[in-house]
Amino acid sequence: MLTRKGIVLPTRSRALTLIVCAIVVCATVAFASPAFAATYDPLNVISYDVWRASNSMTVADIQSFLDALTGPLKTYGTYDYHDATIVDSSAPTHHSTAKTAAQIIWEAGRAWNLNPKIILATLQKEQSLLTVSNSANAARLYKAMGCGVYGDENHDGKTDNRCPGFGHQIWDGARVLSTYEITYHWYPGATRTVTAYKSVDATKLVDGEVVSYHKTVSYQKTIAPKNASTFALYIYTPYYPQKLVWDVYTRYFGDPQSPARLMPVYRFRNRTTGAYYYTTSEGTRYSLISKSAHDWSYGGVSFTFDTSSTANTAPLYRLQDSRTHRYYYTTSAAKRDALLRVRPVRWRSAGTVGNVSKVATEGAIPVYLLQNKHDLGMLYTVNLSTRKSLTTGHGATFYDRGIAFYLGRSAETTIPVGP
Repeated sequence: MLTRKGIVLPTRSRALTLIVCAIVVCATVAFASPAFAATYDPLNVISYDVWRASNSMTVADIQSFLDALTGPLKTYGTYDYHDATIVDSSAPTHHSTAKTAAQIIWEAGRAWNLNPKIILATLQKEQSLLTVSNSANAARLYKAMGCGVYGDENHDGKTDNRCPGFGHQIWDGARVLSTYEITYHWYPGATRTVTAYKSVDATKLVDGEVVSYHKTVSYQKTIAPKNASTFALYIYTPYYPQKLVWDVYTRYFGDPQSPARLMPVYRFRNRTTGAYYYTTSEGTRYSLISKSAHDWSYGGVSFTFDTSSTANTAPLYRLQDSRTHRYYYTTSAAKRDALLRVRPVRWRSAGTVGNVSKVATEGAIPVYLLQNKHDLGMLYTVNLSTRKSLTTGHGATFYDRGIAFYLGRSAETTIPVGP
């Protein structure tokens, strides 16, 4: 028997639940994820830096993310939720006004300094609430995070739940994931004994003949997670390896080892106008992906901003041509102002993408501008092979406009704050 929050977890029933969830995750429709290279390490599933990035998504980002998927949370709201101004372990109370699932998730992440992407990944890992849509949703919402939930020990068809209801599940799930490093006394080198599985050779009698076959058996495995966040995952779900939550996270959010200070810039191409649209907004990304079959083609991550670099001081302005619906990008405030002033009816300001550097500081990465010969779409890339393949040769489809700007890089890292 293994425990979570001091609750006995029947190994067999818990394992079956995880297997079922894994099948549901694999069966869901494809969702375009950020173009990060990710390598799985069962002892370092997610970096502590990413774990504590509680500001990685706004309420609007979470809502847009849910809207782009098929699960019930996009329209779900409840009157039972926790008062986010009181950071404690008491149960949520009934209120006179409802809150959306997105708001509840965001508030729990902020209150317990936990990345809301971790909460979302856990909702999918435990109950497939990001994608499943059927008559069993009420039961799934009731035990959304799998927090304090354990199997049918009495074999009466009932599953115990110490944190019943969506509001309670989100709050307590975020709380225990965030604070396990304290309550279970994490330190580098700390070990945990968890349940693992392996295939073994076996034999059985079939019609009087001995037949060989393979079967899966469980055994106890002692591991030493490399960081507090991976340690917390194994406390929360004491099974090795924690591959399912990693699969969900990488599918929707990219590499869980990518430093939180690096902000991805997502690229889309309009299928009608050929215009390239760049954004750092998670909400916009999810919204456009949901429309990608008709309007937008998703190109993944074009480049990343280092938000900690002091060299990145020049805004990358985005303007839209109201006549052609194409986008123009520039780091020149004078150029931006000239377009808005000379052709105020045609050109409209569409905000900024983020901050870049106009000069090549130490460690800075050049970003090349390639312009489509047909529709003048502005393609940015940091990849030299992409630059060469698209701009050279008789059939080249892009002009090479050289270096557009630089991406300043900082070696400094901010130590994440704990719970």
